[in-house]
Amino acid sequence: MSFHILIETEFQNNRKGKWAIDTGASKTVFDSNETSLFQFTESNEDEIQSAGIGEMQIETQTGILPLVKIDSLKLIDWPVALIDLQYVNKLYSQFTNESIIGLLGSDFLVKYNAVIDYKKLTLSFTS
Repeated sequence: MSFHILIETEFQNNRKGKWAIDTGASKTVFDSNETSLFQFTESNEDEIQSAGIGEMQIETQTGILPLVKIDSLKLIDWPVALIDLQYVNKLYSQFTNESIIGLLGSDFLVKYNAVIDYKKLTLSFTS
């Protein structure tokens, strides 16, 4: 059994994708390989540096997701950090048959007052 909470979302072209909740990530990241779902944006390089668990820096860019629906939450022109999630998906596939399109970080969880229920493996939003 996997204890990762996966949240299914829908994008502007009716494509669906799953995000993993990552409470240890300060920023939400999206898979840079999914080029049909985002637009690149200019950013201050100092603001978007990312690191994994190790000391190595991860190449990061920024982008905008034109439309993302998470249950009743509708996000328009949502800014995200972009990283290559191929390695993450390769590791993830060893434990589950799922793949992820992004990681919902603490910035998202705090902004939308997210409540995580680990027993039910769900995410909800409060006002």
